Amino acid sequence: MLTVEEKNRARKILVLPGFIAGMVAVAIGCIFLLFALPSLGRPGELDYAFSQAAGAFLIILLGICGILAAALAWPSRKATRGLLLLGGLFSLSIFVALALFREWTACAIIIIIVAVTGMAVRRQKDAARNLLLFAGLFGFPLTQAAITLLPYGWKTWSISGTLFLFSALALSFSGDFSRLPLLSGKGGRKVGYLLYALGSLALIVLVIGALAYLPDQAGPGQVSTAAKFEPSLNGTPGQAELKDCGCNGRSMQNQQDANLRAKILSPGDVRTFPRGESVLFSAAPCGQKPLHYIWRSSLDGIIGRNESFQMKNLSLGWHNITLTITNASSVASSFVEIGIAKPWICGKVNPRPKYYPLDTPCQDIWPNAPEQCQQMEVCHPDLDWIVEEAINACNNSTGDRKKCRGLYIINSFGPEARYMQGYALFKACCSGYPECTRMCSPSLAGTCTFKEGFNRNVANLSCRPEEWGVSAWRSDTNMSENSAVMGMFPTHATVNILQTGVCIDYAAALTTMLRKAGYNSSEVFSTSSTAYDLPLVGEHPGHAYNLVLLPGDTKYHIVDTTGNGDGINLGGVPGYFRFTGCFLGKPAEIRVMDWWVGYCNMISPQSYNDAGDAITPEKEKIYGCA
Repeated sequence: MLTVEEKNRARKILVLPGFIAGMVAVAIGCIFLLFALPSLGRPGELDYAFSQAAGAFLIILLGICGILAAALAWPSRKATRGLLLLGGLFSLSIFVALALFREWTACAIIIIIVAVTGMAVRRQKDAARNLLLFAGLFGFPLTQAAITLLPYGWKTWSISGTLFLFSALALSFSGDFSRLPLLSGKGGRKVGYLLYALGSLALIVLVIGALAYLPDQAGPGQVSTAAKFEPSLNGTPGQAELKDCGCNGRSMQNQQDANLRAKILSPGDVRTFPRGESVLFSAAPCGQKPLHYIWRSSLDGIIGRNESFQMKNLSLGWHNITLTITNASSVASSFVEIGIAKPWICGKVNPRPKYYPLDTPCQDIWPNAPEQCQQMEVCHPDLDWIVEEAINACNNSTGDRKKCRGLYIINSFGPEARYMQGYALFKACCSGYPECTRMCSPSLAGTCTFKEGFNRNVANLSCRPEEWGVSAWRSDTNMSENSAVMGMFPTHATVNILQTGVCIDYAAALTTMLRKAGYNSSEVFSTSSTAYDLPLVGEHPGHAYNLVLLPGDTKYHIVDTTGNGDGINLGGVPGYFRFTGCFLGKPAEIRVMDWWVGYCNMISPQSYNDAGDAITPEKEKIYGCA
């Protein structure tokens, strides 16, 4: 049997892992607080229940509770009293601070931690064990809720949690240690102590390693958007649609008779036609006859009075076409917007796309167009299907349909991940960018790694870092001819073939699709921050995103869809974008927060789109930057 002195000495040794765990927890909280302090007072905007800064304070508080538990088991009255005073003052201070910032959920968690600590201290016999168990277990959900930069923030608690729980279990069975082999006899105890200490250390390391490495993340989880979203390029209405007298949301709200409907079958909304091409105007008759039709253009006035007719030589520009149908007792109206472009715009593309901007210099697409028209392929017909989906989604919109289309496309590339998914870390690795050279082994620079989880086209890419941009894309069918380097690929390749990319790819794709969806060259740009500091990676050469002027707004919105990030934050800057980093040799999705990127203070003086370079709008004209 162990003597009282030996038992006390054993308890002191057994709680040492708990003391170390508490110090590690405090260190994690302090380090995370340095990264997350700007988030204080923004609960729910960037995170789930409370801000990341509030979470860092809670992690520190839980670490102090674990150190207190170790002091209770030592036992040391001075240390216990000192820690109780320190913990109480810290709890009170952060409670007041978080209350001032309206972080009510975090305040409630402080009350829970303090209450559990108080109840544990009152039960002196098992206080240390109970407090160690609470700190060890509660830390996992707390860090998962607090450290939302990673998809599994709980892994940051693997060291502290394991050590806390080990100390708690060891204290629970400390009285039975004398019965263990090599410890029950009088001789050979030193050898037994050494073997059990080494065995415990090995078990702790094994558990920490398992928690930190498992479950293994299966990459960005790319899926083929082509399988989910079939392109719909045929604008001819089917027979079932012809028989439908419903307006699919296109009727104005001035209808006086429920039996009278105005529906425009042709032309489709946001369609673009070269000047001189015949445009078919057709309505679906629905209502008590006789019916009278008036077709009016915002540029050319009344252009027709028949149910169906064709017309050439409409004026250049965007036309708001209004169809008004009347009968003896009521009136109904419907409208579409169409563009009439100069004949040479997109004139070298066959078939000519249905949707393209009127103010683009582009005539062709990859591989024959100028570089800017290859990067942002506003003339590519195989991208029409995305515009058509946006149009269909906004048919029932009661507000501005152009704004609806813009937000639909932004969200589709951003958090909803309809058309592109994940972050193409392999492009950064191939080009030797910091994402790989600083977070992973230096030997990965210049290689094309981390392609798992994407589609087969990505898996078959080559890596030739000396190439750049559109010149690195050589084939739509043989992926081995294409190099996975940084620089913009043709938009059709990014969206329809690879379905992933890095920041410049997301920005170029969004610019292209908004331009095709009716936004002019002064309303959407790709731009960048000239540099930013990424945690664990360090200084980064820059980041690409968009500036978008939505209808009815007086300022531009900064939009960032990279890695299906926040996308747009109306009235402010995006909260974050996502990129896939390297964690323990595996891809890990990381949220890069707005305060690191420098959306406003690092913004480039130059922006660009398919129409060329432009001066970036002044900060006073950008939401969140004034």
